[in-house]
Amino acid sequence: MSRPRFFLLFPTLLTSLFGSCQRYEDLSADTFLSRLGTEPDAQLVDVRTPEEFAAGHLPGARNIDCLADGFLDEAQAALDAGRPVMVYCRTGKRSADASKRLASAGFRVLNLLGGYAGWSDAGLPVLSAADDQVEAEYAGTLLTPGTPAPDFRLNDIYGNPVSLSDFRGQSVVLVFWASWCPDCRAEVPDLKKMAAEADPARVRFVSVSFDREFDALVKFAAGQELPGVQLFEPAGKAGSAVGAAFGVRWIPSLYLIGPDGNVVFGTVLAPKIAAALRDYPTRLLAPGAAAPADASAAAGSAATRQPCDDESCAL
Repeated sequence: MSRPRFFLLFPTLLTSLFGSCQRYEDLSADTFLSRLGTEPDAQLVDVRTPEEFAAGHLPGARNIDCLADGFLDEAQAALDAGRPVMVYCRTGKRSADASKRLASAGFRVLNLLGGYAGWSDAGLPVLSAADDQVEAEYAGTLLTPGTPAPDFRLNDIYGNPVSLSDFRGQSVVLVFWASWCPDCRAEVPDLKKMAAEADPARVRFVSVSFDREFDALVKFAAGQELPGVQLFEPAGKAGSAVGAAFGVRWIPSLYLIGPDGNVVFGTVLAPKIAAALRDYPTRLLAPGAAAPADASAAAGSAATRQPCDDESCAL
């Protein structure tokens, strides 16, 4: 005797119902960071309050408060349903709820376990509202991605002439700075850590100093054991043709330059360089290297950013 038609249809109905439910993935901080690199079109969303977001957030994140009325409507209006959405909150509780709601609306969602707290505790790069403001004000004149980096020649602290083109075939972290600049000094420990962990076969660190006195650079470089190649710009900050060619209006300004000599990106925020060296847009740390120390301090976050005590950091 054949079974009733209802029982024949029931498994199909269950498959249809549960198969149509969108699911989300929970990812550890390291895996979340890695997926930022392998999902280049991902949309990074901080679902905390605007006040929490201003105090510190992941580089490249946008803020959509999941506790606010109309959260899902705002998300649907702001986000592309055809691209993955990567979400986080403070510890992971709110973002888990937000992930369910976004998944039910048809988004493919990746949720950061441990949230912002776990991310920052792991020493991964974060930014503050103050960092965003400085980036918005001073990074606009920096060379855009894909632009050939202008070649230049300056002497290093040993008197040897060095050209940027000498490093063709390797990626270059190019830093414009001065030893009298508080934000520049604050980023030294993190630059040293990044340089120690970077794959030396693939990436080099080159710094151009705007110190007015050569001896001041030599003394600081020796005392701090600065990483990479240290170059001296005798024309100073305001008169530097090299700085002008790279659109530098604020120090520190940093570039990641690809092996082909083209700009990958420019920024006034060290966490963005740290992020690139970690995993996105390309991994340049040696396999197994630990995460850089809290890079928010390197960029001069809201807690550490200071006015320059010698002269203005801005041109």
